[in-house]
Amino acid sequence: MDRKLAIPINIFASFLLLFVFVYFGYYVYVGIFWGFSERLLMLLVSDSVFSLFVPAAIGILLRKTWSWWFTMSIFVQLFISKVIAIAATVFLLVSGSVAEPLQGSNVLVEILYLVMYLIVIVSFSLSQIRKIFKVNKSFIEWFWKVFLIAIAIYLVHFTLTILTMSLNPY
Repeated sequence: MDRKLAIPINIFASFLLLFVFVYFGYYVYVGIFWGFSERLLMLLVSDSVFSLFVPAAIGILLRKTWSWWFTMSIFVQLFISKVIAIAATVFLLVSGSVAEPLQGSNVLVEILYLVMYLIVIVSFSLSQIRKIFKVNKSFIEWFWKVFLIAIAIYLVHFTLTILTMSLNPY
C-alpha cells in the first residue's frame, strides 16, 4: 500500500513546489517590469504563508515525520483563515459596511478553496498516509497539536500583515 501512495504523495509535494515558484515568480515578474510598489509588498506579505510550502514539500519528498505535522498545520491554518475571511465578508455585507454586492463567482471560488484545503487535510489524516510519515497518534492527540500550531502560524502571519499595513499605507 505504501508503494501505491508514494506516487500521489510525490506529485502533491512537487505541485506544492511548483505552485510556490510560479506564484512568487509572477510577483517577481510584475515587480521587475512594473516596479515593486507598496501594494506589491503587501501582497507578498499577505501571501507569504504559501512560502511555507517549500520546506513542507521537501520534507514530504524525504518522508520526514515533521513534514506531516507541518503540512497539516499549514493547511489547517489556511482553512481557518479562509473561514474567518468568509465570515468577515458576510458580516461586512450584512452590516452594510461594504457597498459591493456579493457575486456568486466569488463565493464559488472561496468555497472551492475551502474544499481544496479540506481534501488535503482529510487525505493527510488517513491512517495509511500517517503510517508512511510514522505518525502513530490518535485523532484527538494529533488534531489538537496541529490545531494549536495552525493558530500560532495564523497569529504570526496576521501580526506580520498588520505590521506591514501600518508601516506602508497605500
